[in-house]
Amino acid sequence: MAAPVPVSRPRQLRMQVDSIDESQVYVWNACFCCYDGCVPGCHIGCAEQKTILCLECDCCCKTKTPALRCICCDLRCVDVSVCCKQQDQNCCCVSAWAIPPDHSVPFMLSYCFVQCIPKLGVLQRVAELRSMRLP
Repeated sequence: MAAPVPVSRPRQLRMQVDSIDESQVYVWNACFCCYDGCVPGCHIGCAEQKTILCLECDCCCKTKTPALRCICCDLRCVDVSVCCKQQDQNCCCVSAWAIPPDHSVPFMLSYCFVQCIPKLGVLQRVAELRSMRLP
């Protein structure tokens, strides 16, 4: 197991370090402002990110991820984009919700990997669905 690579604070801000890469998540179930999904591959560990208005807490104990400011945790101020949001990853399982939906938790409706909103499809990633706009 490789040791986490420390990242300086200015570099973290430039990189927009995010412990959970939702763009790789295949949506399993989604109901408007929340979703469950899975990430392909072998992922060991867990991560959690919570946001309330401008305060964001990030905890990450996953392999192959950069270290946060306090080894595996970080608390930071961010631009207000949601009232509240939570994202969790345990091994390959990911779940998230946001009020209102945002870029990382878009407005979706799906069941058993079949997406209905924003577009009809099967086995799609969050990155593909968030680029769609509702009519």
